[in-house]
Amino acid sequence: MSYNVKYGAPYKSSTPDLDSIARIIRHTDVDIVFLQEIDRNTTRSGKVNQLERLSQKTGLAHHCYGKAISYQGGETGLGILSRFLLSHQQIHSLPRVELEGKYVSYRILMTADIKVAQQHLTIANTHMELTLENRELQVPAIDSILSKSNDPIIFGGDFNAIPDGPTMTDFFERGFNSACPGVKNQCFTIPSRNPNRKLDYILYRPKEAFRISSHEVLQTEASDHLPIITTFELKSKL
Repeated sequence: MSYNVKYGAPYKSSTPDLDSIARIIRHTDVDIVFLQEIDRNTTRSGKVNQLERLSQKTGLAHHCYGKAISYQGGETGLGILSRFLLSHQQIHSLPRVELEGKYVSYRILMTADIKVAQQHLTIANTHMELTLENRELQVPAIDSILSKSNDPIIFGGDFNAIPDGPTMTDFFERGFNSACPGVKNQCFTIPSRNPNRKLDYILYRPKEAFRISSHEVLQTEASDHLPIITTFELKSKL
């Protein structure tokens, strides 16, 4: 699963409701969750470590947090929940260039290794920048980081990019594959009420390492984005 949870606040609300997010995760019985816009000890989220709280509520005991920015006395950033032991956890700062008249946030890539049915995998989570100028720098940086892995890769997040735009085209040209290809409306992820575009992705490479059993966009207003779930079947070790 990949899910921009907007610090647990439902659609058009500013009050966090982590129980709703936890129920979605428990109901789907997923093994790995990539979370974006997850808070740790901020004022707006009641000084709660949201990732730790979701781990407790979902039974996904293995987790790691990545700070993107300091915010309201705490931090906001990315999180990974996993049924599998996480090893070699790393936080990578992504390139950032200032743009006149525009706010440019600080972005990160989280990576970790897991072992599933004797197969080693690298998993990664990100929330890319709103501006194309920054995403054009971030794609090659992400590719360079993930290319250091000798294992198959599952990579998810909020890419702030539409499927047929330059950002995703760059990813696809670098060998990444989308679990929900094309621009079909069944892949739309935002807004959670009457979604009209796709910004959230689960990518993978190499193609021959995986078979997609299913891909689903869940309908819920627990955040302003919709959660996406891909079920992968691992092929024989390459």
